[in-house]
Amino acid sequence: MNKRRFLGVAVGLPAGIGLTAHPAWVAAQAPKGLRRVGVFLPDIRGRDDILMESFYEEMRRLGWVEGKTVSYDRVYADSQMNLMPRLAAELVSRKPDLIVAISPPGSSAIKQATSTIPVVFAVVVDPIRAGLVSNLARPGGNMTGITQSSAESLAPKRVQLLRDILPNARRIGVLGNSLDPGSMADQAAIAPLVDKLNLTLVVADATSAEHFEASVVSLIEQKVQAILIANGIALSLRARMAELTTSARIPLVGFNAPLAEAGALLSYGPSIVDQIRRAAYLVDKVLRGAKPSDTPVEAATLIELVVNLKSASALGITVPRAVLLRADRIIE
Repeated sequence: MNKRRFLGVAVGLPAGIGLTAHPAWVAAQAPKGLRRVGVFLPDIRGRDDILMESFYEEMRRLGWVEGKTVSYDRVYADSQMNLMPRLAAELVSRKPDLIVAISPPGSSAIKQATSTIPVVFAVVVDPIRAGLVSNLARPGGNMTGITQSSAESLAPKRVQLLRDILPNARRIGVLGNSLDPGSMADQAAIAPLVDKLNLTLVVADATSAEHFEASVVSLIEQKVQAILIANGIALSLRARMAELTTSARIPLVGFNAPLAEAGALLSYGPSIVDQIRRAAYLVDKVLRGAKPSDTPVEAATLIELVVNLKSASALGITVPRAVLLRADRIIE
């Protein structure tokens, strides 16, 4: 399957836990000219380091070699979003030259912590509604980045892919977030499919990490035949969600590859790896003198379908060859 593209220019604890960073005194002894970049990550060290490989690789290609021309102050939130404001404030207090924020909640926490340090965000669905920028073409503040939003929701395509695999699925759970504009847009986009495909949608609202597991369990208890993920919180809690649903033998449909890698039956959406790689170009621009306020927010361009055959086998599902031929990646 060829990569699908949508085009557009401007068109995410007790003290010490969850925080891994270079101490301030190390930064103070950094060689003259070494630029300091804070990297604010929502997950645990191992998973997020893998996710960020494309960013560091691209930075090296652009001439930013760790320890020689750049140093990274990495902060991991360990999937505990309630700690992000404090961790963001601690990172800002060390005064890096620039901060990279991965995930919507991480970007919002950094936004609250500083209005002066340049920030490049990635994996944000709607940066205007999230209050990160005032305009995509001219952000106007200290932030710019990559948005994964497209002109139209991809949720209907995810539902259709699910039906291609499970044509008899009628009772579909939707894991949503009423505080997330992207989630609400997805729910609105699939509403017309209810009558067309003879579906019953069961929506569970999870507006915080604390309520997330209970929402997943509620869908399981309501005997849905599959769960469509329309909630960005799922990215940080994907391992636990996959554990719960696999045990209940309920397939998950995700919106990006990390969800499929964690155990979702399939994912269809913008490539996070590509978004994070592209963020390196914006970091390079800003470190070389561009102002975030004048640097357009860029739209993700690569859309990918990932199918997890390991999950299919565990669930007793046979994925049709026609779907496999369309997949950009198959996990076996």
